[in-house]
Amino acid sequence: MSRLLSAIMARSVNATREAAQRERGLSLPELLVTMFLLGLISTMVLTLVVTVNRTFTRDRAATDSSTTAAIGMNELTRVIRSGTELRVQGQPLNDPVFVAAGNESVMLYAFIDTDEAVEPEPIKVRFSINGNRELVETRWAATPVSSGGKRYWVFPASTTPTSRVVTRQIPPRAGSEPYLFTFLKEDGTAWVPPASPSKDQLREIVAVTLTLKVQADVTARAEPVTLANSVGIPNLGISRVGP
Repeated sequence: MSRLLSAIMARSVNATREAAQRERGLSLPELLVTMFLLGLISTMVLTLVVTVNRTFTRDRAATDSSTTAAIGMNELTRVIRSGTELRVQGQPLNDPVFVAAGNESVMLYAFIDTDEAVEPEPIKVRFSINGNRELVETRWAATPVSSGGKRYWVFPASTTPTSRVVTRQIPPRAGSEPYLFTFLKEDGTAWVPPASPSKDQLREIVAVTLTLKVQADVTARAEPVTLANSVGIPNLGISRVGP
């Protein structure tokens, strides 16, 4: 009988100890391991989120740069390819296509965006980079003048131009990078813009190499996008030579 009571008492004590251990929860080593694993998982999740966000931001900036550069390059190419000489009353030679030519600014005559149902009217166009590093297109409409049964076009100084921003976020030229405009002669060699070119000097230009660089990421984490294109002027009737 005493043995039976002893066994019952022992089982009761063991059950009480097991219940106390269950209520006691995690031990210190178990708690430390749990905290370590939670911290590790949190760090991995945070790193993944940051990496995905950076990649998305960089890819979006690269896409924005490509889109912006493509729009600007398309407009530059379209206008320059439509360049034309201008017939001048009482002058044996036409005025050259280009009125002015510089590294980051150009002005020319072009037959573009005109009504083909009537006699096309030229426009005078200037592309330039302003102080905010934006590519600005400025246009002047022509005024017709008739003489001796012929029609000429003039651009009075009083004409009010229209302007619009074509491309933004153009970074400054660095080092030996090419300028926005590089002019070419008929033999393919570079035409270096003088300080005040004459009309005869401007007539030497038969093509323009365009190099447009855009950086849409203000943090500069994404690489800028650079587009380049060489544009001839079909209205000159000169075969392209060179790049």
